[in-house]
Formats: sequence, structure tokens, C-alpha cells
Amino acid sequence: MTRDDFNASIRAIQAFFENEGYLESTVYLVALPRSEDFNATTLTSKDYSVVYEKGLSLSHYNFILKDLAYFQFSHASGGEWALAYYPNPRVSGSPDAFAEFNDLKDALDRDEINDEEFSSLVSSLPIGNYIPRVRFEYSESQYRRVRHPGAHFHIGMSGEDRWASSRKLSPRSFGMLIAKHYYPDLWWNKSRFSLSEEDQELPGNVETCFDEKLLNSIRNDGVSHSFAEFERQTFHFGALQAAMA
Repeated sequence: MTRDDFNASIRAIQAFFENEGYLESTVYLVALPRSEDFNATTLTSKDYSVVYEKGLSLSHYNFILKDLAYFQFSHASGGEWALAYYPNPRVSGSPDAFAEFNDLKDALDRDEINDEEFSSLVSSLPIGNYIPRVRFEYSESQYRRVRHPGAHFHIGMSGEDRWASSRKLSPRSFGMLIAKHYYPDLWWNKSRFSLSEEDQELPGNVETCFDEKLLNSIRNDGVSHSFAEFERQTFHFGALQAAMA
């Protein structure tokens, strides 16, 4: 994926969250620059909240959502890039925690509490880690058959897990996958699969369906060029598979 295409995909997924009212703020609408400070923290800490807070304090992200979860999209070359979702360990994935967080934001807006009190109260919310950190990496140069898939996911904090993928992912596809699985109130209102079966196939519902838009985005991303036949036969993440006879 060229850098221009990568940056265009960042703008597309940022606009997606903005249009749905889930965007808090934006820092970079292009590939994220390297941060030695953040990278040092990720290499030395296995405590997710420490890593998350470091990225938050440095504003080392492309954009951040209303729950203060953020996305990082970095691009090294046409054959190497990384996509990451960092959920808020206190809020993301918990409707109750998100409601409490929004109550605090409302109190701040009404001047019932000041910025310092708001920060202190938010920091006192219990760490639930309701959603894992999710990263997707594509690297043709690091590919080792079976041992190090060219396209793969890291889920959680291990770093040694590499869930193979037969397809490349763009920032747009990655962000939409995160929205589908972790922001159900955003996603399912715009999915035709929330409708009755007879309404699911109506042309207007197909055209506006988020699942259709995601599928088209994945189709445009293309297949991984570093994926062996043995890897194809074993468990992996994939899409657009041929229908079984």
C-alpha cells in the first residue's frame, strides 16, 4: 500500500467515526510519526494501563474517540505498516463505566468540577480492561513461513501471538472491524443484518449497510503476498473465501 493510499484510508476512517458522532479529536490525518518515548514504554512495560496512559499523555495517536480510546496508524513502506487500537482501560467496552465517564464530562461542562478534579475522578475509575489492545501488522520483509506470518494480528499484551491473516488490511478496514466488534451501538443501527430477513436484501438497505461497506473495503485491500499454502490450510483470519460446494 502506497503512503498516499494509506493516508487516504486514515482520512476515510476518521471521517467514519466523525460522521457517527464518536470522534473526540484528531492529531494526525497522515501516517503517525515515530515516538522514541512511547516505543520505550511499550518495550519495557507489560502493564497495559501504563502503555495506554503514555500514548494518551503524548497525544501519540491519529485520533481519539469519545471514550478516549485511540488509533495509531504507522507506515514504513509499501510492504510494511502497522495498525493499532488502544481502548481506554477504565471505560471502553463497559456501558456503565462510559455512562459514569460522561456524567463527569457533563459536570465539567457545567463548571461543577474543574479540570484537575475531572482528571482525578476519571483516574479513580476502576481499571477493567474490558477490551484488549488489538494490533494488525503487515511486513513482507519479516515474513517467515508459519513462524512469522506476513499479515497478522496481536490481541492483548503478549506480543508473541501472531494470528495469521490471509489478507492485508487498511486503516479504514481495521477501524471498521473495531467499530463492528466493540461499538455495537454505532454499528448495528446501520447494518442490514439487524433487519428482518425479507428486508435485508432490499437494494436501499444493501447500499447503506456498514457490513457491505466493510466487505468492499476489505476487497480493495487485497490479499497478503506473504502467505504460504500450509498457512492457508490451517487456522487463520480470512475473508472473501470461495463458497463451499
